[in-house]
Amino acid sequence: MTTLLTGRERALRAELIVGQLLGLGATLSLHRSGATRRAGAEHVADLYAPALQRLVTG
Repeated sequence: MTTLLTGRERALRAELIVGQLLGLGATLSLHRSGATRRAGAEHVADLYAPALQRLVTG
């Protein structure tokens, strides 16, 4: 994944991206009946997107 990223600290950013996605996956699967379900997957993804975009673009 680091080869797909440009800029500084590519390896660190790649690891943080993986961590963010694992956290998102865990949240969506473990809390299907909680706030995540009520918010909807699309809304949760919208909330995650800025943080992921910052890691992708550096």
